[in-house]
Amino acid sequence: MTRLFFGALAVVSLASPAGGEAQTGGRPLQVDEFLTLDRVSDPQVSPDGRWIAYAVTTTDLGANGRSTDLWLLAVGGGEPRRISDVRRGGRHARWSPDGATIAYITTRADAGEVRLYDVARGRSRRLALLSTGADGVIWSPTGSHLAFVSEVYPDCADDACNAARMEAEAARASQARTYDDLLYRHWRSWEDGRRSHVFVVPVGGGAPIDVTAGRDYDVPVPPFGGSGDYAFAVDGRSLVFTTKVGGDQAWHTNTDVYQVSIEGGEPRNLTSGFRGAEQHPAPSPDGRMLAFLSQERAGFESDRVRLMVLDLSTGGVREVTRDFDQWVAEFVWLPNSRELVFTSQQQHRNLIYRTNLSGRVEALMTWGNTSQISIAEDGNTMAFVNDAINRPGQVYTWSINAGASPQRLTDVNAAVLGQLSMNPAEEISWVGADGNTVRGMLVRPPQYQRGQRYPLLVLIHGGPQGAWRDNWHSRWNAQMFAAAGYVTVLLNPRGSTGFGQRFVDQISQDWGGRVYIDIMSGVEHAARFPFVDSTRIAAAGGSYGGYMVNWINGHSDRFDALVSHAGVYNLESFYGATEELWFPEWEFGGTPWENRTYYEQWSPHRFANNFRTPTLVVHGALDYRVPDTQGLEAFTALRRQGVPARLLYFPDEGHWIGRPQNQRVWWNEVHAWLARYLSPAAVP
Repeated sequence: MTRLFFGALAVVSLASPAGGEAQTGGRPLQVDEFLTLDRVSDPQVSPDGRWIAYAVTTTDLGANGRSTDLWLLAVGGGEPRRISDVRRGGRHARWSPDGATIAYITTRADAGEVRLYDVARGRSRRLALLSTGADGVIWSPTGSHLAFVSEVYPDCADDACNAARMEAEAARASQARTYDDLLYRHWRSWEDGRRSHVFVVPVGGGAPIDVTAGRDYDVPVPPFGGSGDYAFAVDGRSLVFTTKVGGDQAWHTNTDVYQVSIEGGEPRNLTSGFRGAEQHPAPSPDGRMLAFLSQERAGFESDRVRLMVLDLSTGGVREVTRDFDQWVAEFVWLPNSRELVFTSQQQHRNLIYRTNLSGRVEALMTWGNTSQISIAEDGNTMAFVNDAINRPGQVYTWSINAGASPQRLTDVNAAVLGQLSMNPAEEISWVGADGNTVRGMLVRPPQYQRGQRYPLLVLIHGGPQGAWRDNWHSRWNAQMFAAAGYVTVLLNPRGSTGFGQRFVDQISQDWGGRVYIDIMSGVEHAARFPFVDSTRIAAAGGSYGGYMVNWINGHSDRFDALVSHAGVYNLESFYGATEELWFPEWEFGGTPWENRTYYEQWSPHRFANNFRTPTLVVHGALDYRVPDTQGLEAFTALRRQGVPARLLYFPDEGHWIGRPQNQRVWWNEVHAWLARYLSPAAVP
């Protein structure tokens, strides 16, 4: 049984937070407005708790790009001050232990460089520049050194060697490559022989030292690792980091935590007894313990993420969250070295929790959807980003021990948001497979009027071990769908995170089973709302959501139109072309030649003869997770049978559509396709 204590500390839970209620009397959000909204991220509170450094990303549709700059704002409010200069830009701001200097990475250059910003003088200087660039700078607790990562050739001894190798690569007459091992391409990039290595440089300057020199592995592990995967020891004389070692990286998930001197040398494996994925090592402030995240089951990338603590003197390890049946996301030590604060998804939102080393977990804040937490040295002043489906993210501060409400610091996009009408998410639930309760959210269109009925749009998330959350999504944005006049439902069926690990586990080897029942039951539940026109229904999804759209097309005629983005279509050909083989091998019980049962049972292509629903198929050429042939096969099956279909293909995009102009095309095509079959005008 999960032990949650709501005792001595007041739990912040605001039913109608400022800016969280429906915004009425305005107009619907437009595509170009959505794409050009500024995005705040990565708030970092100063050690003394007086200042917040944060990043703002802006979009230039005409230039088809985005740029990021850094700002500084007093916790008490006032006008923000730009840290990064216009020419160089900046991101990933990190405070020095004494609060006098901010280290950051430039963004508007071919290769990022490490710069130091003097807070009192308002000036910055370059600290480190390599031909291979820099990213993810962090400080040592002593303030004497910084660490950052750069992509280098493992056998190069210095920057001159790396520069020469890159120049020679660019000048090759033929771009042909040869590979002897798997994982020759990953996410959207082909393997080019370089590895992300950790460098250490003195604050006073000097040549950066590659502390993982000669190692044929990456720190952090791509494609989603970050600076949270390496940290200085408290005495500043060594680093701990996460990496994956071995030539079988395509079919195992076993990452481990290592320790190495800041002078380099042989790293020592601190978690060699673990077989799952270990990541995000963080030494306690007193230097006696090391916290890290761990997944127990080997080969399962969606196992429960546990918070572990290693006693560095005895080698003993304890699972702090052993009675907490949710995933731990971010975590931060409190100064007393006896407690940690972390975020975790609970149903549709990321909440803030605190735990002590004995595993006593208590909810601190249950308002909105929270991420990117930072805590000052007093252990009380916190900064974070909070958002909701009808509220883009803003930076907030909060005093943990005061029990007061969070205070919003930023107000980006105020001019645009003040003109809009956006409805909040409403919780819905229904009975799914096995009689289990399944949950989701519903968003009414901004044009909503009592007594009118509106078409229903069903959104199916990817993963499949993922979830729709009550957050402002930068791509699959619920307000953008609702703005076209649809009642938009976001279903979290079997496999969704935030509802307990058993619920997550129940989709593996059952991709078209209970989850399909959950979804179709949810559709019928939503169709019975009096403001829904049950004769006009469409569904859209990406990745696994695209798979489910393809599966639905072969098993139901309930929908008037479908949108399949980067959807898996043929499970056997998918296995042979995807990169992270541990994923299909876990989900379908092995390789196709070892266990054909689930590959055959749950493959949408085997039911293509039943396709009848008009479908928009979307894919990117650089999608190596779900290769583009999956979308091409689905489109071929549709058109060959005379089913109305349209292929939207992006030669310069991967699994996600990221370029602003491509995103504009995506939204316009999706809206046009849905409007063709749903006619979004309300009916009495």
